[in-house]
Amino acid sequence: MINISEATAIGLHVMIYIANRKGEIVPLKEIAKVFSISENHLSKVLQRLVKSGFLVSVKGPRGGFSIVEGKENSSLMDIYEAVEGKYIRKDCLFSSRHITSCCCIMKPLISSINDTFEEFMKNNSISNLKL
Repeated sequence: MINISEATAIGLHVMIYIANRKGEIVPLKEIAKVFSISENHLSKVLQRLVKSGFLVSVKGPRGGFSIVEGKENSSLMDIYEAVEGKYIRKDCLFSSRHITSCCCIMKPLISSINDTFEEFMKNNSISNLKL
């Protein structure tokens, strides 16, 4: 089943926002204000994206964040995995060693949702989307 944490949702939106401002250094305070997010929580997400090579951090009074050249072509799945970790598909809601995805009564529904999610995340790049 799909697991999108708040940090991942922030990461996806912020990457699109910064990519739309390509070539600019976008201050942390501005991003926090636009998305109504605490600067502390936002900075943790942004540092993951810097560490993963999607953003660069510029220090100082005119500092902020900018997208790394070419990373605007990254898929949403790339960003998801940078923040959330490797995507692991799960086709059953029930977590039990006695019930596997082969015999889960929810498998057809969950599998369909997962297929749609994976297709959307892999086939859409940051540059395709606008906020």
